[in-house]
Amino acid sequence: MYAGQRIYYMDYNKGTLIEWIESHRSYEAAGDVLIGLEPLYKCGIIMEISKQDPKYMAVACCSDGRWHIINVHYDDIKIISEAKNG
Repeated sequence: MYAGQRIYYMDYNKGTLIEWIESHRSYEAAGDVLIGLEPLYKCGIIMEISKQDPKYMAVACCSDGRWHIINVHYDDIKIISEAKNG
């Protein structure tokens, strides 16, 4: 585990609208480490949640229509609108 890693995850539902950091506009070097500046966000709707490992989910992106695999441990996710019964 690395510092700041989430050791839990919420019970996400199909149909929930989420936002996540997809990349950064620029990076800054701090020794051997790159630090992301100016995050670039994407939003999308949760379409599927893995039955084998529920920390992975397939999300249909609102801006480009593509499906992205999101990992709740590594992607910074924010719920915009929650679906109750997916």
